[in-house]
Amino acid sequence: MHSKILIIAGMHRSGTSLVTQWLYRCGLFIGEELLTANIGNMDGHFEDKDFLHLHERFLKERKMPDTGFTDKIIPPLTIAEKELLERMIEKKNNTNKEWGWKEPRTCLFLDVYHELIPSAYYLFVVRDFNTTVNSMLTREYKLYIKKIQGKRGLSKLKWMLFKRKSMEGLYREKAEYFLKIWINYYEHILYHVRLLSQSKFMIVHYSYMLQNSGYAFARLKNDWRFSLNYIPFSAVYKKDLLSEVKDISPWIRDLSLMKKARATEQAIQELFEESVKVGIPAGPDQLTGTA
Repeated sequence: MHSKILIIAGMHRSGTSLVTQWLYRCGLFIGEELLTANIGNMDGHFEDKDFLHLHERFLKERKMPDTGFTDKIIPPLTIAEKELLERMIEKKNNTNKEWGWKEPRTCLFLDVYHELIPSAYYLFVVRDFNTTVNSMLTREYKLYIKKIQGKRGLSKLKWMLFKRKSMEGLYREKAEYFLKIWINYYEHILYHVRLLSQSKFMIVHYSYMLQNSGYAFARLKNDWRFSLNYIPFSAVYKKDLLSEVKDISPWIRDLSLMKKARATEQAIQELFEESVKVGIPAGPDQLTGTA
């Protein structure tokens, strides 16, 4: 059975859950069992657990963080691991004429999916490095607070006395680390996009979708022939969930990282502008989402 497949790829905290929720509401099948809501995404992650668990497994086998928070290149998958993916993809093909998935670690394995599913279409969801790193730090802080709240008695007192963190301290400790991860993910995306025909991929930013979801939908429906039913992106967008954004540059000690991040961001912006010429009207400064 030859199915139509959409790979929704993007860095952690980049709006992929929001865009995938919209696609799900439009009628795209995105998995039998999805990752539920938690402190990071109150409406749910809309992630296919089948892909999530395999990606985590592959990372653990290589002694890498199963979160996918890495700035290192992933060693190639073994033949047996590729066969695991092939069987899972075949199973989904056998039960769905059209389907897709979203799972941020997919970005680290794009070369494998390009090999296994050469006919796939790609929707890349992008977000500038400053906003993404802020979002990752905010989520980290919320998880820290939740951990403190879960402790009791003397254990809680010790934790608060010796491990208490302010947001300022968290920026100092982890902003550079998260920026390295952002660069790694976008280098994977940039490399992969350049292997694809422009007719096979689309690049969007979630704030762009607020005004232009109709154009994005037309690409999916008319050009790629997905059987979907349109709903406006505003039906899933919740502005009040956005967190405060600070300039991370004061916390980046390695100035070459900032230079590399800005160059990577510019390359993504240029690809976006090329992508929209295929079927979606461009708007100013789409990567940062400003008008």
